[in-house]
Amino acid sequence: MRRAITIQTELGQLRTVEDLTEVFESVASMHIARIRNHVVASQQFFAELWPTYRSLRIDPRERVATTRKVKKGYNAFVAVTSEGKLAGAVDEQIIEQMIASIPRGNTPDILVVGTHGVGRLQQHGMKIKRAFTLPTSDINFSVGEIIDSLEHYDQISVFYQTYESLRSQKVTRIELLTAVRELGEGVSEGDVEELVSSRDYIFEPSIAEIATYMESVMMGVALIQIVMESKLAGYAARFNNMSRAKQRAKDLVTDMQQDYYRTKRSERDERLQEIMKVVKRHGTK
Repeated sequence: MRRAITIQTELGQLRTVEDLTEVFESVASMHIARIRNHVVASQQFFAELWPTYRSLRIDPRERVATTRKVKKGYNAFVAVTSEGKLAGAVDEQIIEQMIASIPRGNTPDILVVGTHGVGRLQQHGMKIKRAFTLPTSDINFSVGEIIDSLEHYDQISVFYQTYESLRSQKVTRIELLTAVRELGEGVSEGDVEELVSSRDYIFEPSIAEIATYMESVMMGVALIQIVMESKLAGYAARFNNMSRAKQRAKDLVTDMQQDYYRTKRSERDERLQEIMKVVKRHGTK
């Protein structure tokens, strides 16, 4: 049987684990609050940008799909994963859903955001076209390099985890160009002012170049929101993992405290019995 001093040492270690999980839980909670605010700000930015873009063309939403220098049938699958292992099993779910969605006879180029996803894809024997690290910052980061890599694709499918609530996250798939249109559809039509035409104004650079640049910006905004939502869901998963770990540590501390008191009482009884035996031996002499 373990000695009370050994149990006491282990008890101290468990209390340290309990304190650490509480700290990590609090850190994840702070990240969640900060990203939520930034997602709202990003949506507001898009709401202001979209009417300006609409005013440059009669049907700008169609232009989003047609003006980029795409190659017909040139498709990309993008997996947005985490940088570490604290996100739990969700990265594996993202990879599995992406692999299951690959059509027969038309293998898309695979791009992955997040180091953990790279390792998962390699375990499945998948060939990776490009890999990017997940931005470390929650509020100030660029996706320009990723957007440049997606410039010529005819279809862009993004697989990532979405934030439904603090306790619920799920893996989803969206088409990046469709996401841009959906963001635009959420903007009030009354925000669109009188159409601006190259017949009425002189543009430098050309109106087509301006519209193309704005399309790139809007795709960037959509991808930033995807990355932020993925990070938000990742922090929520981390928060839940730390909450469960903290509760488990508390339960173990309670059990170990009881074990400690029982062992200490048993050791005290053993010492008392030894003393009584010594007294008894001396009394019989």
